[in-house]
Amino acid sequence: MKAYTEKAVLFLHAFPLNSNMYKYQFPFLEEKKVPYIAVDYPGFGETPVFPTFKEIRQYTDYIVSKLYENKIKSVVAVGDSMGGYIMFDMWKRHRDIVKGFVFVSTRAEADTEEAKKARMITIEKVKSEGKEFLIEAMLDAQTSPYTKENETKMKELECIMRQASEEGIINALIALANREDNTSILKEITVPTLVVAGKDDEKVTPPEIVKKIAEGIKGAKYIEIENSAHLPPFENPEEFNKILIEFLKGINF
Repeated sequence: MKAYTEKAVLFLHAFPLNSNMYKYQFPFLEEKKVPYIAVDYPGFGETPVFPTFKEIRQYTDYIVSKLYENKIKSVVAVGDSMGGYIMFDMWKRHRDIVKGFVFVSTRAEADTEEAKKARMITIEKVKSEGKEFLIEAMLDAQTSPYTKENETKMKELECIMRQASEEGIINALIALANREDNTSILKEITVPTLVVAGKDDEKVTPPEIVKKIAEGIKGAKYIEIENSAHLPPFENPEEFNKILIEFLKGINF
C-alpha cells in the first residue's frame, strides 16, 4: 500500500493472483506522485483466508474497510477480471467513494449454468488434488503468446499464483460462480470510465465481451492492448501505464 492522501488509485487483482500482479504499476505511479492502494483478497497474497467469505459483496466490504482504515475517501478503481466484479458491487453499494473506473479484462454478465458447473468441478478437483492443476491451467489461459515467450515473467506470474491458498481459491470460485449479472447497471454508471481488453485474450474474456461494458456506459472509452491476454497490466505494462496515466490526467485525479 502506498496511500498517504484522501484519494488514491485502487488496484483490484484478478483470480487467482494477488496485488503483485500490479508490480509494474506501483513504481510508475510513485514516480508520477500518484497515490495508490492495493489490497490482497482474503486467501490470496499476504491476506489470510476468511473461511466465511464466499460472496463478492464480502470481498467488496473488506476492500472498502481497508480504504476507511487508511482514511481514503475517494478512489479511481482499477480492476482486472474478479476485480471488475468487485467494482460493479462498489458502484451498487459504495458509489460515493468512486470517482472513476478502469475495467480490465472483465465482463458484466453473470456465469452461465455451464460456467457455474465448471467452477464446481474445479472446486472438487482442488479439494481432492490441490491447486497445481489450476495454476498450470491459469498460466496458459491468462497469458498471450508474447508473454509465454518471456520466461522471467511467466515465472513471476507462477510465483504470484502459488501464494493463493487452496481454501481461498475455493471460496473465490464459489463467489465468482454466484455473482450477480451486472449488465443492467451499466447505464447507471456516471463516473469517467475506461475499459481495457487484452487483444490476445481468447480463452477468458475476449475483447468483444469486454467491449460490451464500454458500450453500456455512457461516455466510456474502450482500448485494446496488444501483446496481452487476460492480464494487460502485467503483460504489457508500458502500454497499460501510458493509458492509465492519460486517463487519470484527463479526469484531474
